[in-house]
Amino acid sequence: MRKPFARPGSRPRYAPDRLVDVKHILIDIKLDFDKRRITGSCATTLSPLSPEVRWIALDAVEMQIKRVREGSTDLAFDHDGKQLRIDLGKVARSRRQPGQDVTIVVDYAAQPRRGLYFIGPDAGYPERRLQAWTQGQDEDSRYWFPCFDSPHEKATSEVIATVPERFFALSNGALVSRKDGKGTTRFHWKLDVPHSCYLITLAAGEYTELRADAAAPGKTSAKAGKAKAPAKAAAPAGPEILYYAPRGREEETLRTLARTPEMLALFSEFTGVPYPYGKYAQVFASEFIFGGMENTSATTLTDNVLYDERAAIDYDVDSLVAHELAHQWFGDLLTCRDWGQGWLNEGFATYAEYLWTERWKGR
Repeated sequence: MRKPFARPGSRPRYAPDRLVDVKHILIDIKLDFDKRRITGSCATTLSPLSPEVRWIALDAVEMQIKRVREGSTDLAFDHDGKQLRIDLGKVARSRRQPGQDVTIVVDYAAQPRRGLYFIGPDAGYPERRLQAWTQGQDEDSRYWFPCFDSPHEKATSEVIATVPERFFALSNGALVSRKDGKGTTRFHWKLDVPHSCYLITLAAGEYTELRADAAAPGKTSAKAGKAKAPAKAAAPAGPEILYYAPRGREEETLRTLARTPEMLALFSEFTGVPYPYGKYAQVFASEFIFGGMENTSATTLTDNVLYDERAAIDYDVDSLVAHELAHQWFGDLLTCRDWGQGWLNEGFATYAEYLWTERWKGR
């Protein structure tokens, strides 16, 4: 006899209605570490799903909304501190039809309490590193940029981040450009594979870039946060594998992530789907609120797992590294429709930990 899967008392969950199809998100922000504040804009390219769409709603929690516009035309809006409702009435009706793209730009500022975290030294921890990093799962991206914050909406993305000149800023996809200014550096990243907005990431701090060779896993090269836009060349045989080590902790980083290339090859073989993005980066964050987070093409890991040579004899973090890498397929490429199905993301990634353990240590 069939038995219900849901536990007694469980309530049905439904993904929120989509009135538009979000195509692309471009976030352009400046980080002020002294004030723990961000300012900038978020441009959302969308296409109405019905000719009757007049208002759209974006999640935008505790932000100061300065202006909403379409091109040079200001749009009326209402913001209650949680949701931003935008009136498309000034956009020509012919351009508010299904299949027509409209780009809505929101100029805003925020001092996020969630979603984006500023970490720095204080009286109790004077040696703490100065960093900023994001954490979007489940629904915290809405604290640092306006968005339709639900996993069943996917879009391509760009992140442009202006940070202090000594910092490196990492985000999803490929590094399009890096421009130095007066005391600042502007990093421009772009990902051309649609993904959910909770997977959009930004991590900024003083990092050394280490590049692993997928064909020769033990081989790496180091560069002190000086990543540049890639020169035009023949397509590489596989994805770039990058590690971003806190300055001075390069050796621990290499020790912790040494088997990443073999894991990537295993999961590509197991799924039958080659790794779906052009790069796989891993960056270490101070006081990260979880063990790791599988942001598309750029995983964030807690720096608590950077072990010295003695500690590494007794313990490795392969299960964490494998888990977050497996999410690039199960969670990022294939995503739950609603967070009531989030156990599927985690279940596949946890299973992948054991696939790796069997391959590395034997059944």
